[in-house]
Amino acid sequence: MADADGWLAWARGETSLAAHEETAAVRMMPPLLRRRARPLGRAALEVLYTPTLACADQPIVFCSRHGEMSRALALLQALAAEGQVSPQEFSMSVHNAIPGLFLIAKQSRAPVISLASENRLALSGMTEALALLADGAPSVTLLFCDEPLPTLFYPFIDSEPTCFAFALEMTAGKDYRLAYGDTSPSPEPASAPITGSALPLLRFVLDETQNAMPLTETADWQLLRLAPEGGHA
Repeated sequence: MADADGWLAWARGETSLAAHEETAAVRMMPPLLRRRARPLGRAALEVLYTPTLACADQPIVFCSRHGEMSRALALLQALAAEGQVSPQEFSMSVHNAIPGLFLIAKQSRAPVISLASENRLALSGMTEALALLADGAPSVTLLFCDEPLPTLFYPFIDSEPTCFAFALEMTAGKDYRLAYGDTSPSPEPASAPITGSALPLLRFVLDETQNAMPLTETADWQLLRLAPEGGHA
């Protein structure tokens, strides 16, 4: 899904995410850089190039549970079998490689924070973004992306249904509040099970019938939707 109507239908439960083979085109990126990105990277880059984000050197918080694990696994297998790895593949396997590729293409000096968190990815990303806003940043691009894990890992951990990427442009406002140990207003049932995935956060933002979303298994941290006072922040 690449348009607003598709994602809104998903948020309302009218359709589901399914694995697919389509890869983001990222036509705005120079080909020499674009070819270094795999499907997860291309999905994230396609989002970063969205015109409405209007990249102007604002901070980027890049969040992914596992990053390009298929690339990392191939490197580990090559290291075990041959004792060496491709330097270029290694350079693209580090967790901040995807936003780094974007900054190179844009010739930007924007600060980047890269996060990996199995069970608290949404909370971790939002905490970093809010800290940057509190430190004076006028806006922060909060980017989440992940993809299905290689089959080798299936017995050990749950995996995303498909490759996805989305970004939230965070600005100071009074539409949402991050709350700790505060259940007022009373949280409604989460729109999706709390897992390491960031997709429930996207569903909460799109589905305005929900007023609270637990960000942890124990619901000690919640995202609250407050009474509207203008555009969403």
